[in-house]
Amino acid sequence: MNDFGQLASDIITYDFPNDTGTYGTGYISGWLEVNLGELNGLTHEEFSANSTGAIEYASGSGLMPIEKKIFRGLYEMHYYQKSARESLRGFTYDSSVDWITIKEGDTTLQRQNKNSVAKTYRELEEMALERLDNLLYQYNSTKSSPLQVAGTDGTSSILGPDESN
Repeated sequence: MNDFGQLASDIITYDFPNDTGTYGTGYISGWLEVNLGELNGLTHEEFSANSTGAIEYASGSGLMPIEKKIFRGLYEMHYYQKSARESLRGFTYDSSVDWITIKEGDTTLQRQNKNSVAKTYRELEEMALERLDNLLYQYNSTKSSPLQVAGTDGTSSILGPDESN
């Protein structure tokens, strides 16, 4: 299994274990491969895929655990966006159900409101975005270098220990 397939398998196993029938490993690994450029843009790196599907960095190494977590976060956001669209599509285009609330005596049946379903997915997407932003902040701040060096911070003495100015 190549790197995209392994990452897709990890997403199914650990991120969405109770939702294994919705999107398979092939779909997720394809999405990851197509969106590798988005990972590059967010991390300011240059990952690429070779002919075997292995993810490589310019130096020859693959994804580090934090980079995998960021990539998984990107897919999680995509998952919630797609689920929100599909749930709204189901409510919008399903003409077989034409009722919202049925009351008879003390019993009330209420069909789920499409707006509340979409709002729930939107809230999940916002939480995923917040986690992703935190991961990206941590990742990019540890990879950054100072913009300038001032004073004696960046200089070393070229004089010996017994010599003076």
